Amino acid sequence: MKMILVPLADDVGGKGLLDTAFAIAQRFNAHVDGLHVRPDPAEALHATSMAFPGALRDQVLEVGRRQAEETATQVRTLFQDYCAENGIPVLERPPFADGVSAAWHEKTGKESLVVALRGRLTDLIVVRRPLQASPAPDTLEAALMETGKPVLILPLKDDEGAPESVGRRVAIAWNGSTVAAKAVAAARHFLITADKVTALSLQEEKGQQLSLADLVDHLAWHGVEADTRRFEARSSQIGEALLAEVRALNADLLVLGGYGTSMTRELILGGVTRHMLTHAEIPLLMVH
Repeated sequence: MKMILVPLADDVGGKGLLDTAFAIAQRFNAHVDGLHVRPDPAEALHATSMAFPGALRDQVLEVGRRQAEETATQVRTLFQDYCAENGIPVLERPPFADGVSAAWHEKTGKESLVVALRGRLTDLIVVRRPLQASPAPDTLEAALMETGKPVLILPLKDDEGAPESVGRRVAIAWNGSTVAAKAVAAARHFLITADKVTALSLQEEKGQQLSLADLVDHLAWHGVEADTRRFEARSSQIGEALLAEVRALNADLLVLGGYGTSMTRELILGGVTRHMLTHAEIPLLMVH
């Protein structure tokens, strides 16, 4: 893990995102790319169905440009001040030595489209949990569905800082599916360096091809010793039961797969994506 992407739409909750991203970067000697995508007022105006007279249209565009510039300045200042206060070198080109570094990028357009592209050439995308999980914000959906990279989703509130730790006590939601296996592979850096790893699964159904024991053997080949726990739940209560197990473990990271062509179609241990995004109190590491 050498490159971490942190999209910052505004400065709300930004410090918590940066604290977490740079803590992970410190752990793995990684580089953090801060990204702000300022909206194009002309595109936003074009997308509306309202017709504006010429003079009013110009005023609306000017207000939009001014607001976009103010937000960009706030976020840029947040990132630059954070790096300066913490002695983090800002490098535009890859460094020749190991160590934490950072770079700042600004684009104009639609944030989800930019993240979908830039996210494909990073190792981890760090985002804030949506305040409302349905429908999911475009940026989170783009990060999950269009990059192929793991996404770390933080349950930050406006006035909260970063979690005390991320990835020291890891829980894995396992159902033997392709996306669950991809999530395990994407989390390997965290799993190898974790203090404790526990794989969770529903009581195994008849005919399941990949069991918890298979997962434990796989992890052992990578030097990861994992405990296992099975739990029972009705199909409508899987999310609640899974989170109860995570709380009992005092886990600080839940690894799970995301499935579907959109965030409205989910299938994780029976379909709990939306519940996780809404109710999880710890960071989620997800991949599609």
